[in-house]
Amino acid sequence: QAGSARLDCLRDAMADERKKRLLNLVSEVKARLDGKVSSLQFPIPQFVVIGKQSVGKSRLIESLAGEPFNFVSGTLGSRRPTILEFRNVPGQPSKWSIFDDKAHQWNEYPVAQVMQIVGKAHNDLGNSVTEVPIRVKVEGSDCTDLGLVDLPGFRAYAKDAAMQQLSQQIDRLVQKFMNDENNVMLCVEEAGDAAGFATLGKCRQVDPSYRRTVLIRNKLDKYYGDLTADNINRWLEGFGDLPPQLMRFAVSLPHWTSPSMPKPFGELRDECSRRDVGALKALGASAKYERTIGFNNFRQFMEVKIQQLFSEALSPMLARLNAMQDEHQSRLEVIKRELDTINEDNILHSTRSAGITFAQSFNFLMEGALSSEKNRRTMEDELREFHAYCDKTKCLDASERIAEGLPDLNAYIDYLRDVVRLPSMDVQLNGGAQFRRLMYEVEVFARIAGLGHKFVAQDVLQVWGSSLKETTWTDAIMNLIHLKGPQKMDNKTKYVGERLKWFFAEQKEATLDFMLGIKGSAEEHMFSKRIGEQAQVIQRNETMKACIYKAYDAATAKLQMSFMKLWKDYTSSMFQSPMLLLKSSSNPAIGGSYEDVVAPTFESTKERIMNERVGRNSLSKALKEQIHKIPDINVDSKGAVRSVQHIVEQTFAVIRCVVADQMQLYSESFFLLPMLRRLEGEMANLELAEEDRARYRARKSVLEEEAKKSKDIAQDLIWCIDAVQGFRIACGGGD
Repeated sequence: QAGSARLDCLRDAMADERKKRLLNLVSEVKARLDGKVSSLQFPIPQFVVIGKQSVGKSRLIESLAGEPFNFVSGTLGSRRPTILEFRNVPGQPSKWSIFDDKAHQWNEYPVAQVMQIVGKAHNDLGNSVTEVPIRVKVEGSDCTDLGLVDLPGFRAYAKDAAMQQLSQQIDRLVQKFMNDENNVMLCVEEAGDAAGFATLGKCRQVDPSYRRTVLIRNKLDKYYGDLTADNINRWLEGFGDLPPQLMRFAVSLPHWTSPSMPKPFGELRDECSRRDVGALKALGASAKYERTIGFNNFRQFMEVKIQQLFSEALSPMLARLNAMQDEHQSRLEVIKRELDTINEDNILHSTRSAGITFAQSFNFLMEGALSSEKNRRTMEDELREFHAYCDKTKCLDASERIAEGLPDLNAYIDYLRDVVRLPSMDVQLNGGAQFRRLMYEVEVFARIAGLGHKFVAQDVLQVWGSSLKETTWTDAIMNLIHLKGPQKMDNKTKYVGERLKWFFAEQKEATLDFMLGIKGSAEEHMFSKRIGEQAQVIQRNETMKACIYKAYDAATAKLQMSFMKLWKDYTSSMFQSPMLLLKSSSNPAIGGSYEDVVAPTFESTKERIMNERVGRNSLSKALKEQIHKIPDINVDSKGAVRSVQHIVEQTFAVIRCVVADQMQLYSESFFLLPMLRRLEGEMANLELAEEDRARYRARKSVLEEEAKKSKDIAQDLIWCIDAVQGFRIACGGGD
């Protein structure tokens, strides 16, 4: 029996030692990484104490510490998180320490000085709030083995605007901790009617299933008089206002009216716990609720719960530490690569090299790469963004970008969707697929073009007598078309040029997103590894990105000017001899309708070619017949003007159809293909301005500081990984 007792004692000592090592491990890991990594990215569970002011939060924490203390003096209360680490050390007087973030170590102070330091850390904030915590450790024989975060209490009343603002800041701070899925909320309410628990209501909003909520109904002894044998069990259940899955405790904590404590705090705490259990059992509390009554039962629950949470967190914590170490190692490699690129003797070459890789990636995007999600738009979104761009830059006025015969942009969008049935109208696209859809849209825009001018007898007489040689009706019609037609088609050409320029400008971010998305994707093996490496440098270096984007935009603007000149020359030549176009256009027969023209499909294109082959001569013949029927202007001026107007509009429609037919060919030949072929050359000839070089030099100092921080974090991660692995080897757990 003596041997068995010794074995039990040894087992208990080993379990106690493992518990302390586990708590210290998690505490050290949190202390090293706090403020350096997001709690959302690093899953370490912790208890957070929340509640309104004056519900007994501080006395609950004092009871866990095993002695009374008061960090904050004055009327403003706490204004920052206080992280408390409690360690039970039998037979040892209380020892208080504060964590030094710079030295990564605990420094021991007398308790009075600890209270002064922590109180000053709160009071120095004035009417402001911070998320930066202060860390305190208490080691003693009456401590409970656990760690928790004491948060500022919710304010029920604010006497002025400054206090109201402070209250709102505290609410936001506490809410952020409550939203963190890693945090278990210790919700402190004053014992009473559960229907009025305001803080519990806040917990329910972020934790509807109460999976990470523990309710502590404090000041139970003040509620003894309202409890009877008839209602005791229903009150413990919450009278139907508390869900059965919610973990809850009912406790009384030490309080006294004399200037000094009548007994040691630990004894008072244990007396309160025994009194709570005895009083409620005497009223007939069910045995199944006994473990939820009194502080000692709450304390035992907390010690078991925190070990359970931390043990379960070891494996995911180690996995996350390893992943973070890999991330920081990759980041250090990127920083090193970027530092090499902005070396004073290398910056121009590096910028050009990154620009060439960007140009190559732009080719891939236009060829149909699918991995980029940036700037994907439906046609409706695209048109609205383009019109907003025009409003901002004044590149086109409203009349130049609204299709003729339609009142506004909304009507044009409805026309494209419901009448034309534009392919992929409501599909979000970018890159080559978006360009193909753009070609459909600009062709429709070009086809919706009328001459927009009504001729009068004076106009006809003017062109009739404008030549020294004999004038025929054919000459007069050509002169009238040349009078108004070129300007009308130039407006259409200008619209197409601006649409193409805007489209290519929007592909910059899409191209960079494609480059960044290659690594780790299913397409990674299809592309050079250098694309991803250069993308990371471009993404991080705003100066390099700006230089590459500037060269890209300059190339786009240059091609737009060239495209506009070529297209204008082409349309001008068409208006010099419009009659010759009648044998090669896609227009209907003379006298036919142009109201139902829509974007061509493959089948409609085949049909058009066949019709053109059959009707090339008939179109010209029909027009000549109509010209012969024009009455003498001196005999019937109105009839002559009416016939001329009709023939001019028909002829202009032919030119309009030719323009629409050639729109895609010219856009691809004189804008898209040169962009694809010449962009690399533009990037290879990129030059840096002196201000760009100055920004590169400034960037170098920023990178050196970033590299230092990343190295420090990497060292902390290595320490944490070694510590967790060492604990698992020595003590097991976490599997």
